[in-house]
Amino acid sequence: MAEGVHTRLGLADVPLDFWREPARRAARRLPPDVMTVLEAEIIPRLRLAHQDDLRRTPACTDDRPPPTREEISQLARIAVRHDLSAALAFVETLCRQGLSLEVVLLELVAGAARLLGQEWKEDFRSFTEVSAGLGTLQQLVHIFGPSFAPAVPDRGLVVLMPAPREQHTLGMFLVGEFLRRAGWGVHIDPAMSQSDLQELLESRNVVMLGISLSTSALGGGVPRLVARARRVSRNPRLAVVIGGSADLRSLASDCGATLATSNPRDAVLFLENRLTTPS
Repeated sequence: MAEGVHTRLGLADVPLDFWREPARRAARRLPPDVMTVLEAEIIPRLRLAHQDDLRRTPACTDDRPPPTREEISQLARIAVRHDLSAALAFVETLCRQGLSLEVVLLELVAGAARLLGQEWKEDFRSFTEVSAGLGTLQQLVHIFGPSFAPAVPDRGLVVLMPAPREQHTLGMFLVGEFLRRAGWGVHIDPAMSQSDLQELLESRNVVMLGISLSTSALGGGVPRLVARARRVSRNPRLAVVIGGSADLRSLASDCGATLATSNPRDAVLFLENRLTTPS
């Protein structure tokens, strides 16, 4: 069962819009009182609390400890009901207690997603529950992303895409928010084709290509993808970063990737160091 979790949880039959729904469409379904609190209290407070650039403060200081296992489990239980209003209210409660938005995204939301994956492996959650849960967590990222990563001048373009046959996209969107907060332009496309990627790399000066995969078992097509990307890129210093929850260091070495990591902060710091390193 454990070996098949990533293929069974591929969710290939779920419409792509289910995972990519913009915040404005998700917000239209929220009750007016929730939207009032979100717009008048939560978002302005989070903007003030986290307006420092991630380049200067890679880790936020929290007024309370990180989320507990029970809090992570509670968000997962809310998410599987596809109850976005309740999920927002729960996050608001933790923010009022002093939990930073960085930790909300990186530890609470990502932790709930990992928990759902574990519960799937243990046959504790059904396909429908996990699908709904991951969709709800994705909507949270869409809604809180603009507050976490406010618009700043574009320092360079980063392209993020899943590995061939990879269907997990939540982690990729989380990485995108951290990169945007640090001032990078981010292009994310969970359904990017090889021809689309080639066109981007040929026409734009892409600083970094990020490839997301949830297990090394899906890495078969990555070496060819990386080789082709380097061959067609107009940027001779194109960096390639492979990210995911699994240990991908061996795969990164095999395909010539610049970095393998499971932490969004690593990608930000890597780009910062690359900027200060002479060509």
